[in-house]
Amino acid sequence: MHPIRRSASILILSLTAAAAGHALAAEPAGLTRAQVLQPQQYPAQQSAAGKTRPQVLAELAQARAKGELTEGEADLRQNQLRPDLYPSQAAQDQAVTSDQVFAEMQRARAAGQLHFTEGN
Repeated sequence: MHPIRRSASILILSLTAAAAGHALAAEPAGLTRAQVLQPQQYPAQQSAAGKTRPQVLAELAQARAKGELTEGEADLRQNQLRPDLYPSQAAQDQAVTSDQVFAEMQRARAAGQLHFTEGN
């Protein structure tokens, strides 16, 4: 190999190694040597939670109100065990627009099931 090529190859390898070392140094290491040798002196790192505490509590309250919490060994939901205490799922999921209410009111009035008087 020619001395110039050899010097160029060494230079390229040196630059590549330096760049790789810099990239590795930029990433946070898993554990330090002290943490590995004496783990009891360092608290475990907490992972980021997906939901906040108020969000979880709100979901719990909603599930409790709908009777969706399980009970007993059979893993039956409370609204399955005591359906008389909770509204049906169909009633909970059904949303009615004001146009639907007005149309239903007009049908009831036309059928004579609903009477309007002025001033009331």
